[in-house]
Amino acid sequence: MENGPTRRFVVTASKPKGKLLSGVKAALERLGPLGWEALLEHHGLDLSADDLAHELSRPLTRIDRSFPGFEDFAQEGNRGVEPGAPARSLLFHAFASPRITSFRHRGRLTKLKGFPTLTEIEAIENYVFGHQPPSIDDLRARAQGARLAIVVFATEYRAALGTVHGRHADMVFARTGIARIGTEPPLYDGAARGFLPFVKDKDTGIRVLPCRYAAYVACLVPGKKGAHGPLRFIDGDVQESGTSGRSALRAGLQDAPEALRVDEPGDHNRRFWVPLHKLFSGGECLLDRDIEVRLSASHVNEKIRRAHLKFLSNGHFGGWSEPALSDAPFIFHDGIADFSAEPDDGGWLLRPFSHPRLTEPASYKGEPLTFCVPKTPDSSGSWRAYQSSLNLLPQPSGARSAPEYLHARHAIADDGSERDLNDEPDIIKLVEGGGYRARHYVDFTGDGWIDVECPEIALDLPCRIPAYSIVASPDFFPLVDQTSLMQWADQSVLPSLMHSLWDAPGSSLPQALSDQRYAANLQISGANFDPDDDTMTAIVGPFGSGAGALCQLKSVNNHRASMLPDGAAGVFAPGWDVSYDRTSETDPEDTGKKLAPGVTFLTNYGLGSPFMEDSKLCAALSSFWPAAAPDITRTFAPSKNYATATPLTDEVIGLGSKPPWDGVRGPTLRQKEGKVEYASLAYADYVEKALSGGFDISEIGKTTVEEYVARTLTMGLVYRALGVETHDDKLKWSVLSFRMADPSDADLLAAQKATGRRLNKHFTYRYLVFDHADRGAADPTDFKKVLVNFGSLKLLFADPTLVLTKDSAGDWSANEVRR
Repeated sequence: MENGPTRRFVVTASKPKGKLLSGVKAALERLGPLGWEALLEHHGLDLSADDLAHELSRPLTRIDRSFPGFEDFAQEGNRGVEPGAPARSLLFHAFASPRITSFRHRGRLTKLKGFPTLTEIEAIENYVFGHQPPSIDDLRARAQGARLAIVVFATEYRAALGTVHGRHADMVFARTGIARIGTEPPLYDGAARGFLPFVKDKDTGIRVLPCRYAAYVACLVPGKKGAHGPLRFIDGDVQESGTSGRSALRAGLQDAPEALRVDEPGDHNRRFWVPLHKLFSGGECLLDRDIEVRLSASHVNEKIRRAHLKFLSNGHFGGWSEPALSDAPFIFHDGIADFSAEPDDGGWLLRPFSHPRLTEPASYKGEPLTFCVPKTPDSSGSWRAYQSSLNLLPQPSGARSAPEYLHARHAIADDGSERDLNDEPDIIKLVEGGGYRARHYVDFTGDGWIDVECPEIALDLPCRIPAYSIVASPDFFPLVDQTSLMQWADQSVLPSLMHSLWDAPGSSLPQALSDQRYAANLQISGANFDPDDDTMTAIVGPFGSGAGALCQLKSVNNHRASMLPDGAAGVFAPGWDVSYDRTSETDPEDTGKKLAPGVTFLTNYGLGSPFMEDSKLCAALSSFWPAAAPDITRTFAPSKNYATATPLTDEVIGLGSKPPWDGVRGPTLRQKEGKVEYASLAYADYVEKALSGGFDISEIGKTTVEEYVARTLTMGLVYRALGVETHDDKLKWSVLSFRMADPSDADLLAAQKATGRRLNKHFTYRYLVFDHADRGAADPTDFKKVLVNFGSLKLLFADPTLVLTKDSAGDWSANEVRR
C-alpha cells in the first residue's frame, strides 16, 4: 500500500514548574470583570485573594446548588479545585459547563458578558490535575493492578444528563472522535462551550465541527455499570436486557449482515481503557518528572482507490491500476484535518479543513479523473445500478471493501466535453448500460488516528494507544443525538407503537456508534489498531466515577454539537458517518485444518463517493439513521419498502415560502387529475446541489430532540389511527402535507369542538395523507417528474398522545393509544 503521510507531532505549551497557576490567574483576570467575579463570589470563592492557590484549595461553605447551572455540580465537590477531579472542582465546573451562563447582579440574574475560551478551560483543567501531581507509582496503586498505558481520548465535559453515570456533571471520554467537514471555518460558541455548523446570514454555509483530544494515563478494566460505564451498558443476554426497546435493538441484529452478527458477551466481560490522569507538558503533570506530551494527527481518504481495486478484483478495468492508484486523489492525506494553531483553541483541537464546496470534481495530472462505467448487473454480482448511482455490492458477509455508491451521472467524452445524464430521459437505463467514462468526485471526509508520544515516561509506560479519528460528513440534525433518541425509545415509547415507528426491512431501532463493539480501521497503514480491541467507540467516565450522590438533573439550553460517538450513527448498514469492512478468513498456522474467523472493523471507505451519493439514498430510506439523516421519503413517490418515519415540514421541503433545503421540492397535489406530482428520485442529484448552491441547513438544522421525538411519535400515532397494523399497511399511505398546526386553524378548532378534546399547544401537527393506487409513473411531459394516482385524502391533527381524524362524511373522531 501507499506510504503514509509524514507525521507532525504537536506539543502542548510547556510551562516552567510552578507556573500552571499563572494560566488560571490570567483567565480569571480577563473574565472577572465580565461577571465571573460576582458569580464565583456568590459561591464563596474570592478571586481577589492574595493567595489564590490557597483560596482555590480551601473548603467552601456557601456553594449554592440552587443557582442556575450549579444544580448538577457534584454534591461531593466543596473546593474551587479538587486535585485530580474536574467534576468536583467548582471553578472547572463553572468554566466548562454549558449550563452556566448567568450571574446575580443587584438581585437579578444577568447574562455573563463573556465566556472562557478553550485555552482558558484547559488552563483550569491542567491546574486541577497538576495542583497535587501524582507519581507513576501513585497511579499504579490507584489502578489496583490493572494494566496501564498512555491513551488518547476524545473528551467533553457534560451536564449530568449526558454523563456515563448520570449522577452529576462530569467528563466523558471515547477513543473515537467525530469531527465533521464543512464549507466555513469553525466558530466557537462560548456560552455553549462548543461548536455548531450554522453560518450567520448564509443559510447554505456549513461550518466544520472540530473535535478535542487529550492524552491520559489510563487503566484497562472490565466495564462497570453505574460507574465508569460504558454509556448505555450492554448486558449481553437479549432476553434479560431489561427493557423492551433495548431487547428489540439487540434482537434486530439477528437479521443483520453476517459481519455484524457478533457474540454478545456483555460489557461486564469486556475491557475498557478508562482515564486515570491527564498528561500535559511541563514539570507539574507528574511528581518529579518534567515531560513533553506530543500528539499527531494522520488521516486518509481512499474511496476512489478502493473502487478501482474492486473493479480490478472482479474482472473490470475501470481505467486505472498501480502505480496511479497510490497517487492523489485516488488516495490522499492532505486537506482533511489537522490540529488547530489558533491561540484560543487549546492544546489539541482537531479541525477539519474548510473547503468552498463539500465536493469537487476529481482531477489527475491536470485532466478530469474518470472511470469506465461497467454494464450492470455484472456476471460476478459485484455491482448494479441503483436508481441512477453505480452500486458496488458488499461481500457475502455484508462487509464493504469499496464505496457503496459511485456518482456516475456526468460523462466525459474523449474530447473532454461533459455530458450531464441528468438532462436525458431513461437515466437509469443509461447507467445500467455503462460503456462510458464518468467523472469521479472527491469529498474531504476520511478516517485516521491520533497518536501520542511522551519519551520521558516511555520506560514506565511503554504502551501507547492511539485514538480512532473520523472526519465525517455534515450532520443536518446537529441538535439531535442518537443516544437521546435511543433512551427515549427504551424508556418512553409505548410497546404497542414500537413497530409503527421503525420497521423498515433489515433494521430495527436507531443505533448510536457508541453502542457498536467493533475494531477501528485495520487497513490504515501506521495506525496499528488491535483487531481484538472492540471498545474503540465506547463512551466511558473517569476511573472511580459514579459513586457520588444524585444531583438535580436539568437539560442544557445552549446547544452544541457532540464530538463523541453517541452523537454519530451506527453501522447497521453503510450510510452516514462510518461503514465497515472485514478481514479475510485466515489460517494463522497454515496447517489447512483451522480457519480463523475474520474481524469486522470500522472504515470510511465503504461510504459513498462522494458521500452525497450515500446521503441521498440513505435519507430516502427513512429509518436507517433516524437521528442523523433527514427523512426525505415523502419528497419522492411511494416506495415499495419504506414509509415515512419522521417527516420533514412543508417549509423545509420547499412547500412553503423558502426553497427546499436540498433542492428537491416536495409533492404537489394535482387534484383535478387525481394525481400527486413528485420529483423523480433518479434525477435528484445531491452532488450537483453541493457543487452549485449547497444545502440550506438554516431550518432543518435547528430541529431539537424534543421536536424530533414529537414528529416521530405523532407519525406512528397517525399510522395507528389509519388502521395500520403491518408494515405493508403502512406502505399504502403517503404524507402529502405536514406542518405545525396553527392554533387558529378552523379545522383544528372544529376538530377539538366536535370531539371535546384538546391537543398539546406546543406539539400539535397537521397531517394531510393519502392512500395511493400505485407507485407512480413518469410524467409524459417531464421525465424528471413522477405522477402517482391517489385515492382518498385524509386530514388529521396529532400530538404525542392523541390523533383527531376527519372521516369521509366530515365527522371528527379521537384516536389514542394508551399502552
